[in-house]
Amino acid sequence: MNINKIKDLKCVLFDMDGTVLDSEKLFEEAQIELLKELNVDINLNDLNSFKGLSHRHFYPKFLKRFNVVESVDNIRKRLRQILYKKMETNLEFIIGFEAFFKKYLLNNHIKVGIVTNTTRLSYEKIKKCINIADYFKYSITVDEAIEPKPSPKPYIQAMDHFSVKDYQTIIIEDSKTGLTSALKSNANVIGLTTTLTHSEIKSIDKNIIIKGSYTEIGSVFKNIKITH
Repeated sequence: MNINKIKDLKCVLFDMDGTVLDSEKLFEEAQIELLKELNVDINLNDLNSFKGLSHRHFYPKFLKRFNVVESVDNIRKRLRQILYKKMETNLEFIIGFEAFFKKYLLNNHIKVGIVTNTTRLSYEKIKKCINIADYFKYSITVDEAIEPKPSPKPYIQAMDHFSVKDYQTIIIEDSKTGLTSALKSNANVIGLTTTLTHSEIKSIDKNIIIKGSYTEIGSVFKNIKITH
């Protein structure tokens, strides 16, 4: 991705967990708490491979990895209860997101949206815990997606919704699942190192613009000429 070649930026699409919201740590804490209730000993590295997965992929993999004998529905219910309780008091935006959004997107007539592998039910709960709806009027969750990430279809659906082309779009992502989805959509991709390291993102694809913070992402947007 050569940022200087973006001549007609129309749209910026964001992943949610780990990109807009500092929620990955809460989900990790919820998994740890649940596994303790189940008397399962874990290594924190065991949880890394689950990040960014839709519930369709997460729960079968989770149960298999930790030899949990309860049903998917029961484990999903228990994990949600723990997570929702944590979100009510501890959910925050990723540092720098709000300032970045207000400076570079709010008054520039850029179309923005959330594309997430979480469910609509969880997204509605999140809206009650934090003012994410102040920033995003459009969202597509795994429930509306034709296929979940790592398929590119959720991002393609979002671009179709806004009537924009891939070359007019920047996607900001943090996980391997999300970055794979974004790359396959053919949009311009920025990888934020909240979940993966610089080298881990680079190993996914050398064309990803890798940034460590929203301040650094802002430096990218300074070089983009936005036309209306």
